[in-house]
Amino acid sequence: MIPNAELYNPSTEYADKLVTRIGQTPAWIAKRIGVTDRRIRYILDGSRTVKGVTSPIQMTYTEQFALECLVAEAKTNSPIARASPELEPACLTYECPSFLGSTFRTVNAH
Repeated sequence: MIPNAELYNPSTEYADKLVTRIGQTPAWIAKRIGVTDRRIRYILDGSRTVKGVTSPIQMTYTEQFALECLVAEAKTNSPIARASPELEPACLTYECPSFLGSTFRTVNAH
């Protein structure tokens, strides 16, 4: 997958679609992309409250890119994930590292 920050979409709706498409728990996803499951929950909620003060939270482009890589992996390995084309990631072509090794795979979104 080739990064392109022009495709950045920090909306909670897009994050939720990506998480849904991955088809795993927030804790599973968090572990794979190097964040806490709390961070994933904040991204999906769009905010966090600490000591009674609520602050808006958006996913970073780096987090979005990592989620899109997981979507690409899920799409290539799951017939259920492939059943929802309306949840396609913003990128058209991916080069994602295989999570089973160090090889690269190209996946076309359309």
